[in-house]
Amino acid sequence: MMPNQSHTPTTGEIEALGRGRRRTAWHFAPCIGTWQGLINPVIVSVPTVLLKSMGYSNAVIGYATLATLPMALKFLLGPMVDAHQTRRWWSIQSGLWLIGCVFLLAGALMLPTFSLWVYLAALAVLAVVKSIQQIALQGFFTVALTKSEQALFAGLDPVWGRAASIFTGSVLLAIAGAVGDRYGSPRITWAVYFAGLVAVFLPLYFYTRAFFPRPRADCAPDPAMKAAPLPFWTALRGYLQLPALLPGVAYMFFMRSGETFLAKMGMAFLMDKPEHGGYGLSITEVGVFTAVMTVCAISGGAISGVLLKKYGLRRVVWPFSILAVLPNAIYVYLALTNQAGRELVQWDLSAFGMGVWHLDFVLLVLLGLENFGFGLGFTVMNYYMFRMAAGSKYPASYVAFNASVIYTSYMLFGMISGICQEWLGYPLLFILSIVVSLPAFAAIPFLNYALDERKE
Repeated sequence: MMPNQSHTPTTGEIEALGRGRRRTAWHFAPCIGTWQGLINPVIVSVPTVLLKSMGYSNAVIGYATLATLPMALKFLLGPMVDAHQTRRWWSIQSGLWLIGCVFLLAGALMLPTFSLWVYLAALAVLAVVKSIQQIALQGFFTVALTKSEQALFAGLDPVWGRAASIFTGSVLLAIAGAVGDRYGSPRITWAVYFAGLVAVFLPLYFYTRAFFPRPRADCAPDPAMKAAPLPFWTALRGYLQLPALLPGVAYMFFMRSGETFLAKMGMAFLMDKPEHGGYGLSITEVGVFTAVMTVCAISGGAISGVLLKKYGLRRVVWPFSILAVLPNAIYVYLALTNQAGRELVQWDLSAFGMGVWHLDFVLLVLLGLENFGFGLGFTVMNYYMFRMAAGSKYPASYVAFNASVIYTSYMLFGMISGICQEWLGYPLLFILSIVVSLPAFAAIPFLNYALDERKE
């Protein structure tokens, strides 16, 4: 059965969605991915660059993933979001809390002597608030959009997120790195970086307050529900009774596993000197490379979202999942040829305080191709996660349970990524990133495709 090709909400649906006649999903839906896109690099990729620039080993960088534990335990926060206030309220308030966390993180980095433990503690606090916001935003996604809009924005949501991450994980990183290089101080680098974060977060917070709708389904719990214990066990019991739960969990867990090796060690690989198996890129150059990689991932996510809406999950899950994992072999090739002596293009940016860059365009193209494949597969996983929660009494909790599966995979494989790299070297680590993803394909035939094919 083919999914609906397109659907314009009726007047009754518009009223139920709380939008008003002149506002569409395009006025607010991009904010859902934008918030998470802005903060994701601060928790996922920037710590690798920061710790690598300060001389920490890959093993330490891997172990630092433990700071993301709150995101793996976010299912404990889901019932709290469902039982207190509306998802809209949580979405807006958590944005304000994130701004406070950025100040906390910047303060930890500005101590007279950098402390790894203080930095990781501040990062863990940020992860808690980020988890609360993600639960609220994803729960809001299920009640503020129609099914047809969910299919479309499941593909576009990562696009907004990736576009936002270009700023925090690429542009701002490159600018901060260039300023830090000019003054010869890593403290200035990170001061500029976090100041830029606040400059973007504040206007986004006020925009969210103004444009987020008030869906009828996003009602505040009654006083009796607030006074009652959090409905964790009720939500968990309902979640565990979902059809085809185990295949869905296995698919999400293992699709994330191999990509985590690249997410944690990919930047370290690019920054390590050639004699250590890497490419010796500076922070500024890493920012530029990350921007190109992100644009390619955005393209993959956009194409995947459109095709997912047109053809449905059953027809796209196999090819897009394969295209998400197979390009990991590109990293294997790069690790084996890091000293191949390819011709570099010099780009003199001394006038802008960025020195002379030596860009490897072959490296850029190959990394872009890998990220394009990741964008295709991630959209499918993202959409399935949302559809498992749609129509339930506790959508925020169900999405939180699913997200906890994904982040547990990220935390576990991230923690061992550094020590695996030191034991195996980069080539074998990247081969392992393909191997650990293979169980996801065994789960694909058993996914609950009725979630995608039912009408709402």
